[in-house]
Amino acid sequence: MVVIQREQIDRTPLTLPGDGELHVWQFPLVVRPQYWESLSESERGRANRYAIEKPRQQFIAARGTLRELLGHYLRCEPNEVALGVEPDGKPILAGAGFHFNVTHSGERGLVALANRRVGVDLEAVRPMPNAAGLVERFFGPEEREQFANLPDELKLAGFFRGWTCKEALLKAVGTGIQNVDKCVVDLDPRRPTSVVRFDHPAERGSWQLAAWEPAAGYTAALAVEDESEITFRK
Repeated sequence: MVVIQREQIDRTPLTLPGDGELHVWQFPLVVRPQYWESLSESERGRANRYAIEKPRQQFIAARGTLRELLGHYLRCEPNEVALGVEPDGKPILAGAGFHFNVTHSGERGLVALANRRVGVDLEAVRPMPNAAGLVERFFGPEEREQFANLPDELKLAGFFRGWTCKEALLKAVGTGIQNVDKCVVDLDPRRPTSVVRFDHPAERGSWQLAAWEPAAGYTAALAVEDESEITFRK
């Protein structure tokens, strides 16, 4: 599986990812005037439910960029993109023939697209004094043991590696964060990413993971339903 990384979104029509391809777009969380008008009524309602302005602006920027990007792929205006929402809040596009996922953190966002199920997660790296407590609460027994055995200087990187990989996989299958302990991944940043165990009764396919730094101060992870190893290219 070849991951093609892109950053500049313009008016050029885009070709959907082919077999063995995955597109990842990186974008700044900047609210443009046209974004609000492109949102559906339910999306505007969701934005207005944010009590704090910054998360509200981040949601508008991420959803507006997603609509703009999907419009380029589908050859339609952003407000014509028929986005739906799964029960856990994941945006979907029924009958489009491809899959996508969106994530944002800090000042940046990512969108991943493929012709098979895909999930992506992004985190702004920051100090996490409670990392050990979060691992104890949300991670599986194998991960808790591995985290405890990591050198102190790798624990923060190990936590973010584990969290983003688990989130990406759970977002790909649409199970939600409530199943985070059922998805066990390799936390060690010195080793290749991998799924150690996935105890979801409906999931028996092959999943590939990849972790990378899309920008300084950020870490990200991809999960895609495929048997071949993930490689990156610009």
